[in-house]
Amino acid sequence: TGFLATILMRVLKNDFSRYARMEEEQGLEVEESGWKLVHGDVFRFPEQRELFCAVLGNGVQLLCMVAGVLFLACLGVATHNNRGALLVSALLIFAFTSGINGYVSGSMYSKMEGTNWVWNLLLSYFLFLGPLFVMATFLNFVAVAYNSSTALPFGTIVIILLILTL
Repeated sequence: TGFLATILMRVLKNDFSRYARMEEEQGLEVEESGWKLVHGDVFRFPEQRELFCAVLGNGVQLLCMVAGVLFLACLGVATHNNRGALLVSALLIFAFTSGINGYVSGSMYSKMEGTNWVWNLLLSYFLFLGPLFVMATFLNFVAVAYNSSTALPFGTIVIILLILTL
């Protein structure tokens, strides 16, 4: 990485000196080429800034959730022998880290000069949780149809929804 940085710095230095020399010699507007063409695209906000901020917030939330579950597993609280404790701890940590999701998504959205912050907040909350809930509900209905012992009762699903709407 150091070698790559050295090469890039040398190329940028040569470009800067070439552009400065061309402007001094001609004194006219020179057609932009090289990194100056990319400059406008690099520092431009994305077209779907709400979606970008929501995905970023969800990624940070999932990262914090995984780190929390791994921390609890290292402490021995959530072991692989007790699968229920691991799932309950993951669910609770996911619910508690939803504030991190909202903060990261909202702060990035405000830095991108967004105006519709309510839509961004709702999108960041339901972007991961909505499809997950639909898939889990469908799988639970399939488990109920096959009289499986792993099917969750309706009361448990309501409790899970109440925990997630904290």
